[in-house]
Amino acid sequence: MTLWSQLLPQYHYELNNLLLDETKKRNCIILPRGHSKSTLAKTALLYHLYFNPEGKKEFIAWVAEEQSQAIDHIKYLQNHIETNPALNYYFGSIQGSKWTEKEFTTSKGDRVIAKGTSQRLRGRSQLGLRYTKIILDDFESELNTKTPDRRREIKEWVMSTVEPALENSKGNEGSIWLIGTIVHYDSFLQSIYDGYVEAQRDKRGYAWDVIYHKAIDTDGTVLWPSYFSREKLLDIMVN
Repeated sequence: MTLWSQLLPQYHYELNNLLLDETKKRNCIILPRGHSKSTLAKTALLYHLYFNPEGKKEFIAWVAEEQSQAIDHIKYLQNHIETNPALNYYFGSIQGSKWTEKEFTTSKGDRVIAKGTSQRLRGRSQLGLRYTKIILDDFESELNTKTPDRRREIKEWVMSTVEPALENSKGNEGSIWLIGTIVHYDSFLQSIYDGYVEAQRDKRGYAWDVIYHKAIDTDGTVLWPSYFSREKLLDIMVN
């Protein structure tokens, strides 16, 4: 075992295994801020863009609270496609004909776009199919969940706009990745987690695969001790 692998927390492997599994269509990842959930999701997307079977085309929406935040994540993907020496050495360039801050394509026929919470997603018929993946990343915040009306609007948007925008043909069903930190007891993420806890308690199936971790567990175990020590976490809580 290398020093690097010893420093990586177990939940990194847990998250990667979930996001690389194409049979999992409803993924919910709830982690504390600063614990690399968005970065790991972006690396999983890069994996799919490079390693998907020949002929499989992705149509992906990365959705953040504001479109400008989603654009930053898109830039991360573009930067690796353009400049990562290992990717370019082994795979060559997969940069496509469309390459803007809000949207890009790959030479394999994939399309990735940046969106903000509550923006329109339906009606974007591309590649002969609907969205294959929609990533809702930190789409809820203290600001947009402040009032009951805003919380209700977000829940309705997910159910009436996000879900119907997914590809639903048999054998090629689209997937949703919910990624974030719970910011309100009445938030959409909280409702997904509550349903999961109830399903676990009743020993029944649940529509979502859920990964949920606190920075410090109830037994005192630190989630990412090599990066967030107990002392560092306690200092963050105090300040």
